[in-house]
Amino acid sequence: MTDQNTPKYEIEYHFDSEKKRHYMNGFCTVLHCHHYATLFTQLADVAVHFDGERLFKESAEDTFYEVLNDYFSKKSIVTLTDKISIAEQYWKTVGMGMIHFTGVGKVVVTAEMDYSHLDEGWLKKWGSREKPVNFITAGFVAAVAALANDKPPRTFGVRETKGLVCGDDVSAFKAVIK
Repeated sequence: MTDQNTPKYEIEYHFDSEKKRHYMNGFCTVLHCHHYATLFTQLADVAVHFDGERLFKESAEDTFYEVLNDYFSKKSIVTLTDKISIAEQYWKTVGMGMIHFTGVGKVVVTAEMDYSHLDEGWLKKWGSREKPVNFITAGFVAAVAALANDKPPRTFGVRETKGLVCGDDVSAFKAVIK
């Protein structure tokens, strides 16, 4: 939640009509689509021979790290409070859900989503399951944890400890320094 002292996430949007690409703050962007996201998540989930879940999380971490780090640099976002606020606003803006960082330390970072577009899509397509599915969000949490602590990607390992798709009241994430 933002107040008058917290910076607001600003969007510079551009559509390249020739290439048919959307750009947000200089980065080619595909906004939320639970059909797309759930299908790729399912593919990563079943790709156990080449550790698809890890690859998907790391790809998400790399992407969100670059996007947020660039934004923080260009907008002179330096305080922990402002970095977390911008990250939460960004996640909502791109349509992935409502994430709240509930604890941000140097060793452990926790976050929760009471609404997740991916969980919603998964439930509509395939129903509930025992294992959480937010690989993209886990990568996002890893990126935010690293940026909040001025560390590089792959500094934190993230585990989804609760999942809306599992019937829990939230999807919860715990990032721990490696």
